[in-house]
Amino acid sequence: MTAPDTPYQVRRAPTQYRASRQIERILDAASRVVLDKGYAAATTADIARSAKVSIGSVYRYFPDKPAVMKAVVERNILRYLHRVQAESDRHTHWAAAVEHAYDIYIDMCRTDAGFRAVGGAGLALGDLQESGELDVPLADALSTVLVARYGFASTAALRVSMLQSVTVGEVMARLAFRLRGDGHPETLRQGGRILRDLIGAHAPH
Repeated sequence: MTAPDTPYQVRRAPTQYRASRQIERILDAASRVVLDKGYAAATTADIARSAKVSIGSVYRYFPDKPAVMKAVVERNILRYLHRVQAESDRHTHWAAAVEHAYDIYIDMCRTDAGFRAVGGAGLALGDLQESGELDVPLADALSTVLVARYGFASTAALRVSMLQSVTVGEVMARLAFRLRGDGHPETLRQGGRILRDLIGAHAPH
């Protein structure tokens, strides 16, 4: 069976369905290990054991732990954006769309421990880049939605605010789930308010 296209950055593209599934198992395992041990303590060997594959199988697709975790972030972003884009047509006003996008993020944190452990901005992973401009694809993707569907101007200031929004959203979500297992309601409400204020500054009049 031919493997489906792999949307993550891998060292070697899988050519068979079995290989593609092995990559998914590795990413699932990486999420579990980070959830259990934290990013700093997790090792590539831990990920291989959790995935029930050899460490050589991990290195076949990823050169090191940061590359594995970057792929986890990419997968989380794709899963999140799929839901946002599938459900965003129901909203005619940007504020409702932003609120709904935040609700989706919280729901995924609540129902997917691996997503909650790593998130969309990758804050739990520390600095995955040694240099260069901060790269948070989720901020760019959400900016694109605001520009294309709600008439926001595509500016550098909007991108900065979206970087702030994605980062603050992840911080507040992580805090909410530390305070209470199913998410501390007031912390989540405050997170949503901050996002609306940050993004609203760029809303078209």
